Amino acid sequence: MSEVGARAGGDPRWRPRARDLMLAALFVFGWLVPVGISAWRGAPPANWPRHARDLYAVSCLFGEASERISVFYVQVRREGERGWHYVDEGAYFELEPFGHRTRFDRFMARFGYQERAGATARRELATWLAAREDEREGARGRVVAVRFLWTDRHIDPEHPPTGRWRKLAPSELGAQPMRQLGEVVVIAAEGGKP
Repeated sequence: MSEVGARAGGDPRWRPRARDLMLAALFVFGWLVPVGISAWRGAPPANWPRHARDLYAVSCLFGEASERISVFYVQVRREGERGWHYVDEGAYFELEPFGHRTRFDRFMARFGYQERAGATARRELATWLAAREDEREGARGRVVAVRFLWTDRHIDPEHPPTGRWRKLAPSELGAQPMRQLGEVVVIAAEGGKP
């Protein structure tokens, strides 16, 4: 008699425990089937919750061509200066884990458009960017306001982009309309006043 049969009270036939069956079913129907659906469709269904779509997204499978690419920019206003100035966010987000897009691009694509959660996330990012920009370019004056801008680069199916993706400099955009995401974030001084 086998060791399993001896432990089970002498019955040499092995049967899985209920817990094992439940875990196997959870794995199959909670992971394999949704990943299979996502891979077959090219992306998780849009009506799935956002966290489920992220969980089941299969990396590098693009079932549908994108008609546009959203591009995001940061501008700051400094104490003692007039107008808005672009910030090179690449200096703060050097890692490019999403192809040739930085974490900033991914963050803005995810939270930039949302009203409530996006406003909080943008405000926290703006405060962080203002502090880093003050450390880096403090001689030019303290950052008093930050705003996020975006535009869409439309992809012409007749002439798709070639080579590596790169974010165009704002001067290269031409007449493309630039839109502001949310409200301008006013940065408070250390004393608490803007």
